[in-house]
Amino acid sequence: MIRHQKESLWPFLCVLACLFVLSVTSPRAWERVARKQAIDKLLLGSTDRTKSPPVELEATSGRTPDATPVDELPPAPTAEPERPVSELPLPTQASGAVDELCLINPAEKLAGCPIELDLPEAELPPLVSEKHQPQAAPHEDLLPPPADASPEVASPEQAVPEEASPKKAVPASQDSPRVANLPSVADPSQLGATPSPDDIPETPAVVPAEEPRVEKKPAPERSCPAWKKPEKLLVDLEELARECETGEWAMEASRRINALGSAVSSGSDEVVVLLGQLDASVGEAGELAGRLGESPLKARLLRARYALRRRVDVWKQATLAGGLTLTTTRKSRPDPEKLLLALADVDALTARSPRGSAWRSYLLLDALQAAAERPEPARDHQRLQLARRVMERLARARLDADQRRFLTTGPLAALGWELRQWALEPVDLGQLLRDMERYEQTRLPSDARVLAEDRLQLEISRLPERRRLGNLLDAHYRNANIRLALTVELLNRLIPEREPEHARVRDTVLGLPVWGRSRTSTDVAVRLIPDPSRLLLALEVTGEVASDTSSTSGPATFHNRSRSIYTARKPIEIGTWGIRVWPAEVDVRNATRLRSLDTDFDVVPLVGALVRGVARSQHEQKRPQVRCEIKQKVAAKAKQRVDTEADARFGELSDRLKRHVLQPMADLSLGPEMVSAHTTERRIVMRLRLAGKGQLGGHTPRPRAPSDSLASFQVHQSAINNAVEKLELDGGTFTLPELRRRIATRLGRAETAETKTSHDDVEITFAKDDAVRVECGDGRMTVTLSVVELSKPPRHWRDFQVRAFYQPDADGPTARLARDGIIHLIGKRLSTGSQIAVRGVFSKVFSKYRPWRLTPDRLANDPKLADLVVVQFVIDDGWIGVALGPRRIAERPAVAKR
Repeated sequence: MIRHQKESLWPFLCVLACLFVLSVTSPRAWERVARKQAIDKLLLGSTDRTKSPPVELEATSGRTPDATPVDELPPAPTAEPERPVSELPLPTQASGAVDELCLINPAEKLAGCPIELDLPEAELPPLVSEKHQPQAAPHEDLLPPPADASPEVASPEQAVPEEASPKKAVPASQDSPRVANLPSVADPSQLGATPSPDDIPETPAVVPAEEPRVEKKPAPERSCPAWKKPEKLLVDLEELARECETGEWAMEASRRINALGSAVSSGSDEVVVLLGQLDASVGEAGELAGRLGESPLKARLLRARYALRRRVDVWKQATLAGGLTLTTTRKSRPDPEKLLLALADVDALTARSPRGSAWRSYLLLDALQAAAERPEPARDHQRLQLARRVMERLARARLDADQRRFLTTGPLAALGWELRQWALEPVDLGQLLRDMERYEQTRLPSDARVLAEDRLQLEISRLPERRRLGNLLDAHYRNANIRLALTVELLNRLIPEREPEHARVRDTVLGLPVWGRSRTSTDVAVRLIPDPSRLLLALEVTGEVASDTSSTSGPATFHNRSRSIYTARKPIEIGTWGIRVWPAEVDVRNATRLRSLDTDFDVVPLVGALVRGVARSQHEQKRPQVRCEIKQKVAAKAKQRVDTEADARFGELSDRLKRHVLQPMADLSLGPEMVSAHTTERRIVMRLRLAGKGQLGGHTPRPRAPSDSLASFQVHQSAINNAVEKLELDGGTFTLPELRRRIATRLGRAETAETKTSHDDVEITFAKDDAVRVECGDGRMTVTLSVVELSKPPRHWRDFQVRAFYQPDADGPTARLARDGIIHLIGKRLSTGSQIAVRGVFSKVFSKYRPWRLTPDRLANDPKLADLVVVQFVIDDGWIGVALGPRRIAERPAVAKR
């Protein structure tokens, strides 16, 4: 009897169960693919971008085949004096202009930034236009790691290809973002243009020859903090919701913001959809503002629109760069040995060249050597600052082609790569957004420093999405904080009139002596030369030389009357480096006629007439030569005179500008940097940023001056706070004379140190953060001092704040800030008697009888400007705006009162 073995049914049942599960889950997978395609289309639009060519660099362990010979090194740029590593500040240019701290091509920075924001006449444009998307330039400055200089183990911010280690799990990190259903793009700022799959650049991967075994570790947890609401924006939207014209839009925008917060907290895929809806709300606000006409409500709406615009831009880019949640990550520690090897290669390259010492000084190689040889954790901050300083010099935009080629090839490329490891720190995107909202709400200088530090780290990230996020923060929060506009009419009014000049003539023409008298009258005017990116003007001098002269040739004496009209044009350019002038160009028109003729034979009949006829005939024949020589003489004399006087005047003006404004700002590492400048036929406009590397600029719309004003000036509170911060008062202890000397030394105001008061025995200790800050809003300026201890022997007071309020005060062409009310004291330990004593001290510091004048004395006291008055004086949303104009528009209620 044959016994058949019974077959098991469980394998077939498992196969059937798997097929059933696949049949159920496949539609959901298809839905995820369709949803991902819809999200891609919403964020990126059509796929028609061209592929950017990659930058290929050879290995740089030693000399590369095409490296610059040591005897042909380009000249090094001017190096700043060497300073100890512990005293090295954030990098600035020697000229005082501030460069961006990044190793990317300046053309890759977001187009359209910084943007100009005018209220209420012009609506606030979006940061990136959907019709004119910026194109990313080839990556000229960002250097991929050399093959032999790469680390043995990929740092947390490097993208390791799966082919290199298929069995290894790479921990998720800050700079390795993983966002569900969000594609990575080459230029994330170009929302609305989908790149082709081949156009997405990858971070250079590092595959070492012998990579150590890495144990598989679980990815770090991603915590999702509570959504940080944009509270200030929601308050503004709540106020707009009470208005009939803007109520519907404001309520819908608030609803979408609250829904976005819920979606972020729950990790929902609705984040991208809601961001698209908020982007649409920005456009709807612009259309609504166009229908409101000129009204205060329009200004409030546009201010809320721009506040929403900057947040949506940052939220979108943060989503592409890793998501709106907090990522737990750790900073990779750079290897000092690799930096020492890179320095040795650079030293070998520069040691045999006569220009090598200049390059060593420019690149601070000795300071880098000392920092690499002492890798104590306590010196991490100093090394970070030093690395940033050298990186800024490696990427300085003012380098010529030979210098840039030298810095981006061979050992210098390896040095740049190693410095990035020292300068780069991971940035948690969730914390970044919280820092941004905290600064939006408080606007404290300490909160500004935190956000500025995040921006610096993002701009030197290896991932393009993060660099774009840093550029967006730069565009929105480091905008211009000073704007100045002058009209050609005002400039011409300031030119002094010249009286006619009489002089004797002693000269020769065609070799014959000429004598007589001349009268010269000149008219000086300023003409603006239209230019979209520079401040160009020309000094035009129109002169008339009228002369009565006599000359003798043989027996004849000629009496001539000459009239020459010349026009001299001297181009001038104004910038943050001072005033630049060019030689004058002169054009002359001359007319000469014979007034009378005398000869030695006039008393001889017939002969006298014959001699006169011959002399007159010869005079007419030589008239063209005489006119040509007179024109040359007049032109040469006018050119010499205009160049001499103009060069002396403008040279003196440029020296004063450098000595009293530009150099003190440069010494404080404040720049200033020319954000934008343009010249029209009627007006010159410059927009400046007064801020160091770790500081912010303006981020709110400025008040727009009346269109018929002759001069206007707007300054954001960030410019004042940045300058005060550079005085380094935080945490310091000073007597009043020491404090005056410090301010006088830093600002180049020697006269401030000579002032004496009855409270010079007072000693003050400032708080560690925000010791002195300025706030501008609601029609007044508030100055706040945070004091840890104040002593006036034998009494002491601790832990209090002093606040003084200033309001606009206009009188004719003079604009002043006058103290409003009493000095306010905030502190729990101040008794009534203490408040009286302390208020007495600070009432002298913030004297009510010494207002702060904003209008220069030259404008206020010039009789030619007697008909001008202050037509605008507003303090609102962080800005102080002043404008001068004709008296006929003085009745407008433009001066804002509290």
